[in-house]
Amino acid sequence: MTTALQGSALEYIPIYSLSLLGGQYFFTQDRSNFHGNASAHAVPVMKLDEEWSVLPLYKGNYQGTKSVTDSVGSGTLFQEQMDHRISLAGLYTPVETNWKFKPSLNYKREFLKETRDEDWGKGLFDYETLGLGLEVEKVYRDPFSVRVGYDFYYIRFPNYQSLESKSGVDPNGNPLGREAAGTNVLDTMNQQLNLSASLPIPYDDPKMSLQTSYRFLWQTFPDQPIINTQGQPNPHEPYKRQDFTNNLNMALTYPRAILGGKARTSSAFSTGLAYNGSNQNTFDAGQTKAVMDAYSYWSVSAGPSVSVSWGDERRSSIVGLAATWSRQNYLGRLVQNAAGQYGTDKQYQDRYLIALSYSYPIAKNFRMLAQTNMLWASSNMDYEKTYRYSYNTANYLFGFSYDY
Repeated sequence: MTTALQGSALEYIPIYSLSLLGGQYFFTQDRSNFHGNASAHAVPVMKLDEEWSVLPLYKGNYQGTKSVTDSVGSGTLFQEQMDHRISLAGLYTPVETNWKFKPSLNYKREFLKETRDEDWGKGLFDYETLGLGLEVEKVYRDPFSVRVGYDFYYIRFPNYQSLESKSGVDPNGNPLGREAAGTNVLDTMNQQLNLSASLPIPYDDPKMSLQTSYRFLWQTFPDQPIINTQGQPNPHEPYKRQDFTNNLNMALTYPRAILGGKARTSSAFSTGLAYNGSNQNTFDAGQTKAVMDAYSYWSVSAGPSVSVSWGDERRSSIVGLAATWSRQNYLGRLVQNAAGQYGTDKQYQDRYLIALSYSYPIAKNFRMLAQTNMLWASSNMDYEKTYRYSYNTANYLFGFSYDY
């Protein structure tokens, strides 16, 4: 719906969506109670003239039923999370060109409850993000384009201060200098470069499309010192912790009509490669063991997906199935046996994910949704006193969505 305000050239284009889902989460032999998930999205686009538009955005999420891809640790069956994000973006499209420029200012606040009786806003790992960015897009053949984006943002954990920073010494009176000895050790300054392109295959008569993207993220931890083999800040290291993450992703998509045009299907195969290089080490005081290069890793993922839709294209029923395998290998982190003793092999973890979804139109702008997800994880790490590395999880969710 587009509305032109009286006495003005301003056009108002409201875009809203809301979803309400309920379901359960299963972890190994345990299961959670029935809880709900909710999300809301609002973008009241305001077109100022032929070249400029303003896009204020609000996006909120509440998760009462955990995702199968969330980290698994103690007490995870009772965790809730909620986040709110607001942003203001401009869209500049020069007349008679195929260029688009999008500057933006963003703020996000995430709330994480480790137990159900914890108060919102008191979570140890609550965080907030403030950032600005710029994206440039060139549409070389509609709808195919290339994009370049840069973002700078700060992540702050307002409730987190390490126990080591408060005590200063271990039980024997020795100074604590490990990577958690700073005060705001999780806070980061971040710079991110994004490159992406969509390509028609074949170019002259597209039957498929190739989506490619590359992301480079540079994170600095201003209050996290580099740790040496004695578990103390390295006196010869002038810098704090820094992480450099590279992500390369590709997806080949093949949409087509089937059953004489009565239905449509879209098949895809996606793959990804990631590498994180970190200058940080860690020290296990219980085993008096230094683990060098503990945060560097590489990972790879791959998997197919397919969706089938039928009925009116504006109000179609859709069923989807996706499967993904991924492996993450740490470059310096060592395996431990069930008693906690260190070996010589490096840690790895394999994850297998299957997702099934169904969507059905029940009224104008309303859809019924149902989905289930299953994940299996296996690792060569046997020490699981505080964290699980080999496990299986599943969830199911059903409800409805509204789009305007």
